Amino acid sequence: MKKLPYIALLVVFVLWAPLAGCHKEQALRPIDDRTITLTTADDYNNMGIEWRKKGDLDQAIAFYNKALELSPRYARAFNNRGVAWKMKGDLNQALADYNEAIQIDPLLAAAYNNRGVIFWMSDDYSQAVASYNKALSLNVYDADTYNNRGVAKETKGHIDQAIENYKKAIELDPKHTSAHNNLGVALRVGGDIDGAIAHYNRALEIDPGFADVYFNRGIAWKIKGDLRQAVSDMKKALSLRPQDKKFQGLLAYLESIL
Repeated sequence: MKKLPYIALLVVFVLWAPLAGCHKEQALRPIDDRTITLTTADDYNNMGIEWRKKGDLDQAIAFYNKALELSPRYARAFNNRGVAWKMKGDLNQALADYNEAIQIDPLLAAAYNNRGVIFWMSDDYSQAVASYNKALSLNVYDADTYNNRGVAKETKGHIDQAIENYKKAIELDPKHTSAHNNLGVALRVGGDIDGAIAHYNRALEIDPGFADVYFNRGIAWKIKGDLRQAVSDMKKALSLRPQDKKFQGLLAYLESIL
């Protein structure tokens, strides 16, 4: 599967649910030192999210499965399980869960966004954009979906449309680091190097640990002919992600021509 170079990860949505209902109580292994007693499908869904945040995707899926056993038409649990499958790299399972969530709740904007991510990862850019369009028709204020649609547009070479989407994401969420980074990439591709650097700078003000932004800014410095700044940014990127072969390779090249 192809990936757009130097673009940050797209954003997927995980949906919490309010605690409610009264099924028979069942004590489960605690996620930390707390004693956890779960009673409802919402409880299991929310605990699945907790396990996902801790990185235990198999445990997260098990909790989503239990939520769906208790409530077979629980669209949010299907959406959340899809996110876990996507994180495990099983795009087919993820897509099946997003489709099921949409079938149950055709107004669930998050599921359309998440399905768009799967289509993009599968190189089906037209379907990705269609899913993002649907998500935005349901929620016009979602910065993440504008950012994701921008990535799909840029992948297809529609730089001006990508820039428009990234700018809209930033308008809705001025601290959207991925949108600033992605806008920087699009501006660089369009020849506006100073504009690109300005957005990389803003992304790093918000998140100084965003390795990809240092990498991208390093490329922009190299284009401007400032090799010392380029090397400095590449070293910073590599310090944050030491095993990244892409970072290693470009740093070695820059040092060889410095």
